[in-house]
Amino acid sequence: MKKLFAFISVLAACTAFMFAEVTAKKNADGSVEVTFFYGNPRASEVLLAGDFTNWQDGALPMEKGEKGFSLTKTFKASDVLTYKFISDGNWTTDLRAPEFVDDGFGGKNSRAELADLIGGGDDDGAAKAKINFVSWSMIGAQGTYRTAAATDPSKKGLDLDSATLGFKSYDKFVGNFLPNCPLFIELAISERELDPVQNGGNLYLYKVDDYGNDEVTWEDGLKELVNGLVAHPVSYLAGTTNNSVEGDGGADKTGPGSNPFLGHLKFGFSTPWVKYITGFNYAKPTAQANILWTTVDGSNWDAGYDHVGGFNEFTIGDKAVATLEEATGLKFNLVFAPNMSANRKGGKYGLWSILGVSNDIFAVEAQYNAFYADDYIFYKPFEQDAIVGGKFSLSDIGLTFGAQMLMTFYDNIDLVPGYNAAKSRVDGFWDVMGFTGYSRSAVVFDDSFDFDKNTAGEVKVGYKNDIVNVNVDWRYRGWESNMLYVHDHHSDNGKDSQKAQLGTLNSQRVTVDATFTLLDEALSINFAPYFETQFSTDKWEDYAAVYAANETANSRIDLHSKDSKKIVGYLQADYNLEDVIGYKSSVSAYGKVKYVTEDEDKFSGYDSNFLFSNAGLKFSMSELGDIFKGFDVYYGLNNSHSQFMWNTLVGELKFAQNMKADIAFGLRTKTAEGKEDNNNPFGFGVGFAKQFQSFKKPTVYCQFVYDMDPFKNFGDGQDALNLDGYEIGDKSIKDGADSPAQDAVDVYAGHAAVRVGIRWDI
Repeated sequence: MKKLFAFISVLAACTAFMFAEVTAKKNADGSVEVTFFYGNPRASEVLLAGDFTNWQDGALPMEKGEKGFSLTKTFKASDVLTYKFISDGNWTTDLRAPEFVDDGFGGKNSRAELADLIGGGDDDGAAKAKINFVSWSMIGAQGTYRTAAATDPSKKGLDLDSATLGFKSYDKFVGNFLPNCPLFIELAISERELDPVQNGGNLYLYKVDDYGNDEVTWEDGLKELVNGLVAHPVSYLAGTTNNSVEGDGGADKTGPGSNPFLGHLKFGFSTPWVKYITGFNYAKPTAQANILWTTVDGSNWDAGYDHVGGFNEFTIGDKAVATLEEATGLKFNLVFAPNMSANRKGGKYGLWSILGVSNDIFAVEAQYNAFYADDYIFYKPFEQDAIVGGKFSLSDIGLTFGAQMLMTFYDNIDLVPGYNAAKSRVDGFWDVMGFTGYSRSAVVFDDSFDFDKNTAGEVKVGYKNDIVNVNVDWRYRGWESNMLYVHDHHSDNGKDSQKAQLGTLNSQRVTVDATFTLLDEALSINFAPYFETQFSTDKWEDYAAVYAANETANSRIDLHSKDSKKIVGYLQADYNLEDVIGYKSSVSAYGKVKYVTEDEDKFSGYDSNFLFSNAGLKFSMSELGDIFKGFDVYYGLNNSHSQFMWNTLVGELKFAQNMKADIAFGLRTKTAEGKEDNNNPFGFGVGFAKQFQSFKKPTVYCQFVYDMDPFKNFGDGQDALNLDGYEIGDKSIKDGADSPAQDAVDVYAGHAAVRVGIRWDI
């Protein structure tokens, strides 16, 4: 163990401290000229995104200078701006903003009230007592049709299958209820899904079964609609029936059985020496992503989704940070968070705690996390994680280095359901899931510590100059390694940030990611291959037998032979055509290939060790005129499905007055080994959307889709395209089984739909 910690100490090292700020100047005409600044000259591209840009959809490129990136824009003096920076694809909060509002995902949006900026704020700099209202609401209607009869797929036609309403509304109150006392409240007014094919939409105006028999007649459906909207609109649109239904935690843990309910609740206080925040229900902790990994998932870890539990989070105050920095030259990050959120349900006690120091050149961090098996905090730990790492940057020569390691320790495992006394280990799959929560991969573990089973790690070296930006990365993950407070595996809208960072169980990967900028920055070429194999073959048969038996689309293991090696190649090229054709335009193309060495891991559909899995092409033009603003055209090839190869062509046309039109075509072609009948080879979709400037800027849309669905799910902003690269992306299944998504090839095969909707983001 001493050698292990010595190795970790050598690896510890980090990146320069970035800063940003916003300033305002009042013009003679009463308008306000606002300058945003992001102080990281080493970034390649920085965008400004906010409520005034429709966030990422209209993010504004910032201009690079000697000390960083800046952008100046004119607003009304009464405007209140909420914004973030996107630095090389990473969302970044302006830490020098006048104030902040919780973004609901464990992070903060920067906020600037221009009247205060030009007139001066509080003399003492204290955050004022002020609550802001934020709302995201969406209502829609959909008619769903069958394009092939359920009982005889050879019969084509458009038979109305159902008519549904969908309504989602999340209303938030964010700010300070007293000076320096932050508050975040979110009320989930309604979560009624729209789409019965993908999301379990259940507010039916009309519905028939597979044989054409009425389940909900138009008469009954319209009666319910009129009664509900006239007499009790909130409970009708929310589907409220009984708000005392037991939660998953058992008879002693009751909670709301249906909406409306308190979604997020966070509040606390900020003093010069310590900051405190407490969270309940779906509230997210403050994200921690200071070295290479996100070690506390601020976007997808709940305080307690069974309406119990929660967390307390103590961090070092601003004055304490400044005092220590003045005395030592180092910036400190201290976090201590006892909680009852260790299993995301809110039923198990836990702890995350962090000590980090940094300056303009390096950062190092140590983290200790725990999950307690008994009914008392700090008593009988079941899992304990130690995470250490560091990074440093030598900006003069363009070199960066980072390393991070996770060590997972198990104890008191005899208290875990699924404990196998004969093998002195836990291996009960669903027992473990029920006890620890659906956010882990490792479900087989014992109380011994072995390096090749209980650790995970990553080392990353980067070099950058005006022509090349290259990163070489090696990561590995043992059979029993797990990171608490980071989501993994389960079907929660396809999010699995732990697996994305550490890899699948018992795997190791070497990645080279090189980007070359050529021809006066007009041409960019990205080459990103990786090589993957098992980390250990010790006890392969014992472990693989358990995980292979429970394999799903979001697999815990990736290779099925202990001898398999996988090589994946990725190449993308982007070319700026503005100097060639005289308009702001670009073309981009990519391709992805895969190769495995052993027959056990052959790619289904082609009985081959080699697969050309994905390809994409995009052509864009913008600033074409006052009426027709521009367009994007995407071609995508998805060849990773076992039954069909999927070619798609998508166009998005942009017009004046915030209008856009989308059109998509798709073609399913049977693979060499495909056995399913290809009854729905052709699909298409069309959509139109417009954002209005009055009535709090709603976006109205209408769509028709046939045998494919290129648009996002209702609750994700259905007026936008659902793209993965330049291909049609998978769809989340929100009440499905243990599967993260519905494959894009299968989405809406055999179905069509007409949709209309309206969305507010206030």
